[in-house]
Amino acid sequence: MTALRDLLSVLLLLGALVLGAAWLPAVWFEQNVVDQEGFLAVTQPLADDPAFRTTLTDSVVEQLLADDAVPSWIQESLTPLAQDQASKLAGTDAYAAMWDETMVQLHGALFTPGGAPVDVDLAPGIDAILDGVETHLPITLPRPDSASVTLFTVPDVPFLHHATVMDPWAQRLGPIALGMALLALLIGGHRRALLLLAGIAAAAAGALDCMLASRIEQVVPDAVDQAAFLGPLVQVFEGRFADQLPAQAVVLMGAGALVAVAGLVLLGLRRRPVR
Repeated sequence: MTALRDLLSVLLLLGALVLGAAWLPAVWFEQNVVDQEGFLAVTQPLADDPAFRTTLTDSVVEQLLADDAVPSWIQESLTPLAQDQASKLAGTDAYAAMWDETMVQLHGALFTPGGAPVDVDLAPGIDAILDGVETHLPITLPRPDSASVTLFTVPDVPFLHHATVMDPWAQRLGPIALGMALLALLIGGHRRALLLLAGIAAAAAGALDCMLASRIEQVVPDAVDQAAFLGPLVQVFEGRFADQLPAQAVVLMGAGALVAVAGLVLLGLRRRPVR
């Protein structure tokens, strides 16, 4: 009977190891990727990045010049003026509105099965550019009827769809793992040895998280990591994951090491001969 109880305890500890290893990555993913506010908080500083800014402003100019509402005879003069005004968009309310809409649309597209286009209304940017251009021209230029364009298409990312299944449980994985470890100690016959194993399991979970953080670039599919516009964004998230997770994982490893040492000490005290 004791052997059966110990076997069940070991199985519980293995389950605690798996859930404990998944806990920290799942919580980080839920807070920074699944949650829209967390996602926008990570991407907001990127609005000032020259590469992202140029992609957005160039799209505004292209849409403006391609629109039939702009007379062809003025396009030769309009092109350099529009490009000059586009370079001044950064920091304006118009640019901020376009950036925010782009990130909101991107967040929704990431979790759309099969992939989805990111459609953004460039009207705020077009209005801002034309307002600036009209100070150099003696005419009022017409505004396009529609300025919604597809900036890029998000590829299908099955990993994201599967990962969201754990989202409601992300915060609970740690407490559940702890509960399984405590239950293993309660029902086990050799509690000192199980305490040692519990500590090793916690330390191993932290070590697995450190390993995941160091290899996160290998986990993300190349189709996402190298996608236009999306790829550089994903790399920013990879960098943040690699920077933030190890500190938490080390705490988990340290707690596990302390528990393991306690179990080892108790085992040594039990085996010490009585004089």
